[in-house]
Amino acid sequence: MHPRGFDAIIAAMKNMRNDWLRERIKSLGKTGQGLANALGVNKARVSEIIGGRRGVKAEEVPAIAAYLDLSEAEVIARLAGRTPAVGEAIAMPVPPSRPEGLSASLPADRPAAAAMPLDLPVFGAVSGDDEAGFALTGEVIDRVRRPPGLAAARNAFALYVVGAAMSPRYDEGDLIFLHPGKPPVPGCDVVVELQGADGAGRHSAMLGTYRGKTPTRLLVAQFHPEGLRELPLAEVRQVCRIMRTHELLGL
Repeated sequence: MHPRGFDAIIAAMKNMRNDWLRERIKSLGKTGQGLANALGVNKARVSEIIGGRRGVKAEEVPAIAAYLDLSEAEVIARLAGRTPAVGEAIAMPVPPSRPEGLSASLPADRPAAAAMPLDLPVFGAVSGDDEAGFALTGEVIDRVRRPPGLAAARNAFALYVVGAAMSPRYDEGDLIFLHPGKPPVPGCDVVVELQGADGAGRHSAMLGTYRGKTPTRLLVAQFHPEGLRELPLAEVRQVCRIMRTHELLGL
């Protein structure tokens, strides 16, 4: 049995994507839905774990290990951002003390939701003509809490993911937070909005991983269909960086 509060340690070890999970699932010929079934959760939760937006709980480690044909020690090490040597024993860290009543699945210094302003706009998005893209309507359809890392970001906004171009990292319906003023770096995820609006004022857009740019093209990778897309820079309206968990928390 893992020590009490171990799920909090795993969450605190890495506020970043667990891409190794997706790669392991793919190498075994298995699916994100299969892992979700093994954990007794929906596929969106698996996407959140891979994307670093949800920690792994102690009781979930055995199911992950069994589904991925790994030892529990190797799963723990990989969640901590390292690959153990064959036969290496993994020492279990001592969980930090927490104020009474605080959920063990969240960092102790996590800001209270009530302290976050309920003013961050969620813009509408609909399926587009391109199977790998969608269209931004420009309409505010909701307001959500503004994370500390976006407190001073005047143009920040959120979107509900449309389509499966980046599944299982982001599944349809996932909420993502974007910072248009934060420059993208290779390896970060972005939403690219294109020039030219349709008759309803909607701009085509796509979700993917930023790979860099040439003097004339923006390079973005996607999972479905898998590959690298080269977008003419003249057709790009803006590139909005998707914020990671530690960035949202202001760390």
